[in-house]
Amino acid sequence: MYEFADKVVKYLNSRFIEMFGNRKSLLSFDEVNVLQSVKSLYTEADLLVREMLYRIAVEAYENTQLGDVSLINEQWLLDAVLEAYDPVTKYSYVNEVERKCSRAFEGIIAGENKNEEIDTALRYWSAMITQYSIITTDAATMKAYTDSGVEKVKWVSVKDDKRCRICRERDGKVYDIDKVPVKPHLGCRCYLIPYSEEL
Repeated sequence: MYEFADKVVKYLNSRFIEMFGNRKSLLSFDEVNVLQSVKSLYTEADLLVREMLYRIAVEAYENTQLGDVSLINEQWLLDAVLEAYDPVTKYSYVNEVERKCSRAFEGIIAGENKNEEIDTALRYWSAMITQYSIITTDAATMKAYTDSGVEKVKWVSVKDDKRCRICRERDGKVYDIDKVPVKPHLGCRCYLIPYSEEL
């Protein structure tokens, strides 16, 4: 379910390491230049993420083999994923980008070990993008289901040692498509499949 998203995240993480690493040489500058550099870094990273989340959305929608993939566009991504409040992360992507940028700037200016602050900012950014790759995959999949008239879905949890009690309890349960419970935790890789009582 998340194979393509995992590949994208791996690619993004390598790009982020390069991007964040390139900024380390600017840390000896004054506060204004550091602020401009950090804002530039986060703007560049955000644009790349938006492009790649759009690709994830298209891939996820197409993988359902349902509906018309042209219904996935950048405006849908903005409305349904990037600007929407997410009950699992408890924030919206667009607001969190601004917060992470401010937090990185403050850490670099006030922190004793500026390189460590950049590494921390990179970890936080990477964790957010990993979560948003899951959110985007799920949102595009659900859009394909609703666009094609699916009425019920079945919860499928990954059967490994990492799944939580709630995920185990939900495994195999059937929900009306408009009454699917929120994922219980960050990084949840449970997914939904169409369900028909005729099957």
